[in-house]
Amino acid sequence: MTPNWPVVELAGVSKTYGAVAALADAELVVERGELLGIVGPSGSGKSTLLNIMGTLARPTAGTVRIDGHAVAELSDRELSALRAQSIGFVFQSFHLAPGVPALDSVADGLLYSGRSRGERRGLAERALRRVGLGHRLHNEPHQLSGGEKQRVAIARAVLGDPPLLLADEPTGALDSKSGAVVMELLHELHRAGTTVVVITHDRDIAASLPREVRLKDGRVEHDSATGTYATRTTATATATATGDRVRRGVGV
Repeated sequence: MTPNWPVVELAGVSKTYGAVAALADAELVVERGELLGIVGPSGSGKSTLLNIMGTLARPTAGTVRIDGHAVAELSDRELSALRAQSIGFVFQSFHLAPGVPALDSVADGLLYSGRSRGERRGLAERALRRVGLGHRLHNEPHQLSGGEKQRVAIARAVLGDPPLLLADEPTGALDSKSGAVVMELLHELHRAGTTVVVITHDRDIAASLPREVRLKDGRVEHDSATGTYATRTTATATATATGDRVRRGVGV
């Protein structure tokens, strides 16, 4: 049975580094099966948000739940297990070792899973065929195009069928044609049931997705699923002020 809780739940999440607030009071719920883009310029907080959603960093304040697990209650070892089971990562840099064929690059993602080498390679082959690279199983990175390298990285990320795929600038190192192929692959994975979050600085990519979340100066500026953050904040402040005046007996 498919769980009915959200894959990502952030409530009042902030992250500071010294006096610098990289993320401030972030509110974000990602339902199972969504496809959304998180967009913003450099310094907007995208990388920090990615690290928190991927359990690579703990927030300074607020609560984080990933696939139903309260991150604050987990040890570092338990967090590592959660990442391995529930989260797939795709980065702008492909992170493929030179001289290692695509099949083994993907199979190595299960190196510590307890599976035999044959089983790991069988699952890797299935994942590569899933992303359209059945004819590139034994090619090394230098024999692959940029788009093919990114598809190998995606195959590795979805090898264990994680419910959440975090794609950080997945087209950033690609030409427009290869980038379009990668984005279509992410759409296909979404249609197959994977929750996909694309982190990007490209507003056209974000706007093309069913849901768009915009960050600015560490804050959620706009979420197309719920309306602008600024509007919600203003409405909340107005309601609070009105309630205070009523309690004090001041006319409104």
